[in-house]
Amino acid sequence: MLANNRQFWCATLALLVVCAFLGCTNRAMTKPRSEVVSEAQNQGLEVKSPDQERDTFYELERKQQDEIVELIRRRTDASVRDPNYRLGPSDEIEINVFDVPEMNVTARVRESGYVSLPLVGAVKAGGLTEQEFHEELRKRLASYVKNPELTVFVSLYGSQKVAVLGAVAKPGSYPLKKGSNSILELLSEAGGVNDRAGGLVTFVPAERTGLGSSNDVEARARLALNSQGGLDVRNSGIQLYLDQVLGTNGLIPLEIPVRGGDMIVVPEAGKINVDGEVQKPGAYELGQRMTLLGALAAAGGITYGAKVDEVEVIREVGLDDKAHLVVDLSRLARGEDRDVRLRNGDIVVVPSDSGRRLTQDTFEGISKVFNFGIGGSVNLANP
Repeated sequence: MLANNRQFWCATLALLVVCAFLGCTNRAMTKPRSEVVSEAQNQGLEVKSPDQERDTFYELERKQQDEIVELIRRRTDASVRDPNYRLGPSDEIEINVFDVPEMNVTARVRESGYVSLPLVGAVKAGGLTEQEFHEELRKRLASYVKNPELTVFVSLYGSQKVAVLGAVAKPGSYPLKKGSNSILELLSEAGGVNDRAGGLVTFVPAERTGLGSSNDVEARARLALNSQGGLDVRNSGIQLYLDQVLGTNGLIPLEIPVRGGDMIVVPEAGKINVDGEVQKPGAYELGQRMTLLGALAAAGGITYGAKVDEVEVIREVGLDDKAHLVVDLSRLARGEDRDVRLRNGDIVVVPSDSGRRLTQDTFEGISKVFNFGIGGSVNLANP
């Protein structure tokens, strides 16, 4: 009897070992970040603490928010509506002369710098301010009208163009309009974003593009983007969340004044990678508002063997430099931490909990053994 019991327990132990082995062979264990850091420290390597990693992860975003605030302040004080603005080719000037209806016109400045008007003919406008052009026109009208009363203002800054490129309906260069010169309005001019757009807008101010504001700004922008050693949009530009610009996040749209020579680039969505303890590891299309929880849902959810308090988001933050953000999913679920918005190229890693993985692997191994046994009996019964 004792021998039979010993044989039973030996067989059971052997079965459990086989089951565990069969389960473990399904996929490799994924080390949590804390274990990786500990191993590196034991080897004498210098590794950032989790708090330092978090600061690095969000450093670029915070820096760019500060740049946005400063840019808005600076450009609000000195916009293209500045009275010192000088007229250029393709600018449109709205002219109204009291009691002379034929002089109520909108005239475009030619490449020569002149505008053609009824009564007075060609009048020089290029290089003049609104006030200087107003005085010049009043002098010319004085030969035809006694004490002429007139108003002059620029209605379209045709010489001041902005390149709008990327995932928009009509990529191109667009002139600035009087009173309508925000990123949102320029995106609207370009027909809005298309269905390939990701969740970001990259805004490169004229001070960084070096493109100037000439009529060939679009061609020069494309050349800068495509040429070897050309403009590095990702590092030169300010990255904004698209829903902040469009106002689709439930808040007032972020209004950033634009000026000639600026570049607005809407990158395509791109992809993220999800690996480790998820049902369907792999690459996934990045939606406009993809978050960490959304990425895990796209990957079919986490497995029983997941270590939920050390889910990792890896992001490129510079040339050959990456930041590791460790997230506790249970805190996200309780609303104690904010969800993480993902960007193109991010990697999500769900590490393994060794204890839970052993249980999971053993269970899966037992299931395989019994399924194999049942399948074998059926085959024997049906030769």
